[in-house]
Amino acid sequence: MEPLFRWAGSKKKLLPSIKSRFPSAYGTYHEPFCGSACLFFDVLPRSAVLSDRNEELMMAYREIQKSPEDVYGFLGSYEISKDKYYELRALDVSTLSSPARAARFIYLNKLCFNGVYRTNKLGLFNVPMGTKTGKMPTLDVLARFSDALQGVKLVGGDFSEISENIKSGDLVYLDPPYSKPESRERGEYGPGSFHFSDIERLVSFLDYINSIGAFFIFSYSDCEIIRKNLREEWNTDVVSVRRHVAGFSAHRKVVDELIVSNFSI
Repeated sequence: MEPLFRWAGSKKKLLPSIKSRFPSAYGTYHEPFCGSACLFFDVLPRSAVLSDRNEELMMAYREIQKSPEDVYGFLGSYEISKDKYYELRALDVSTLSSPARAARFIYLNKLCFNGVYRTNKLGLFNVPMGTKTGKMPTLDVLARFSDALQGVKLVGGDFSEISENIKSGDLVYLDPPYSKPESRERGEYGPGSFHFSDIERLVSFLDYINSIGAFFIFSYSDCEIIRKNLREEWNTDVVSVRRHVAGFSAHRKVVDELIVSNFSI
C-alpha cells in the first residue's frame, strides 16, 4: 500500500533495489528513521517496530493505530484553505487532545510545501502552504492504515534507543536524513534530527546489530564521509536514483545512493 504521509527524502523510487536485497527469512522488521515508512507499508511485515525522533510523526501514527475514527472526527471538520492552514500551524500542540494533534499533523503534512517537515529554533513547524498538495484521507483510508499498524510497536526517540528491541535474526532498515558538513542546519525533520556528526555513532550501531546476529540494510547518499566509515566486510552497492523532493522540478537530478548490508543476498 502507498504511505499515508508525504516525506522529504522518501525512498519510494529505491524500493525495488532495497527489497531485492532482503534476506530470505527474518524475524521482526525494524525501521528507526521511519518517516513515511514507505518500505514498511509496501512490504507489510508480520512483525515490526517503527520509530523516529519526530514525536509529532509518531504521535500521529499512534493515534491512527488506536482510534482512526477520533482522528477523522477532527480532520474531516477542517476546511481546505490557506486561512485554516495557518490557523492550525500556529496552534500550541500542548493544548490539543491526542486525536486533534494527529489530525493537525495529517492536515499540515498534506498541504505543506513539498511534504517538508521543518521547524524553527523553538521547535515550531514553520513550512508554508504549498500549491501542489496531497489529498486528505477519508475515514476508510485511515481505517486501512490503522489495520496495517495493528501489532506494530511505535517508538519515539533516537535510533540508538531501539537496540533493546532488536533480536538475532531480525532485519533493521536504516534510512537517516542526508546531512553533510557544508550544509547548514535548517530544522528539517524536526528538533535533534540526524546530523553528519552522528555518522560514527550510527556505524557503531550497525556494528552492534551485526554483533548480535541481526541483519541490517542501510541506505544513504553516496559520499566520502560515509564511505570512509564503512567496514570492508560489509556489502556496498551503488544505485542511481532521481531525487523527487526539491524546490523546483528543474533542479531535480539523478544521484547515487549507497545500499549497505551485513549479509550476502
